Amino acid sequence: MSQNWRRLMLIKVKSIYKPKDEEDGIRILITRFYPRGVRKDHFDQWMRELAPSKDLLKGYKTGEVNQNQFTKQFLKQINSDDESKLAIQTLSELACDSNVTLLCYERDGDFCHRHLVQDVIKNQMNKQELFV
Repeated sequence: MSQNWRRLMLIKVKSIYKPKDEEDGIRILITRFYPRGVRKDHFDQWMRELAPSKDLLKGYKTGEVNQNQFTKQFLKQINSDDESKLAIQTLSELACDSNVTLLCYERDGDFCHRHLVQDVIKNQMNKQELFV
């Protein structure tokens, strides 16, 4: 019985304001609001279902919610929302064949939900069957 190994690609994270790179693969914008000054050809798809809720985002930006609280609330949000779960599944499947880059406003090195989404996708990929 022959089996083919599925090649796992990278799940990258990047600021939407960084230049495109050919290694980015499929560029997915995961912001709640459209980023100022960004052309639509700078990303392939906009998945708002992977962005923090308006209230959570506002709480974090105003300091009412710290990083730990944000992380817990955001993970609860995307793990309980059917559209978010479907987006995670879709991206984990895409990442078996192509690099996927998650894009948001925050500069590289700053705390950002895109790192949390990256971890959720990687965990989902680990659960999937790797043989075809």
